[in-house]
Amino acid sequence: MTSSRLIDWPYVIGLLALPAVLVALLLLTAQLLCIGRYEPAYFTPKHLEFYDSPAAVLADLERALHQGDQQLMSELLATRRGSRPLEPRPSVEFVFLAGMEGDYLEYLFLDRRDYSRVIQYVRPQGGRYIVSEADFYFYMDSGKWVDVAAPLAASWWILVLLFTAGVYAYRRLALARQAMWRGEG
Repeated sequence: MTSSRLIDWPYVIGLLALPAVLVALLLLTAQLLCIGRYEPAYFTPKHLEFYDSPAAVLADLERALHQGDQQLMSELLATRRGSRPLEPRPSVEFVFLAGMEGDYLEYLFLDRRDYSRVIQYVRPQGGRYIVSEADFYFYMDSGKWVDVAAPLAASWWILVLLFTAGVYAYRRLALARQAMWRGEG
């Protein structure tokens, strides 16, 4: 066994590149999901004028949440898929702008009945503001995926490097034992 064969470097490099390849595939998938995601009927001049600010979207969003109005929520989402079924929550009210994640404005709504939080995301799209559901596309588009992917990738790289170092040490010691038993050392 020669020193160049102690570690299979192409294999190790492939393992180290795996997180980057997975992230690239996820980002590509998100870009493909964007194609045809939005319904052109919700981007008419009337919609562009009416939903020209986050305030207009928030007013209708609060009404949609109060009444459980799925059709209004579909208009606010502006996607071809539309809204999932909504249950009326008359005790939900807008509280404040909680933050920003990329192009996404994060608004906090509070349910006065049980004090649970409802986070809603609003962002500009195609000349108007829309509501965005916290789905796969949102996590990839907003950059929230980094909060999960970075620690996972770092953990993966540490494990691969530790395992590689362990394999190297084990094989190096095996070579030393062989050399000692042969009387070469």
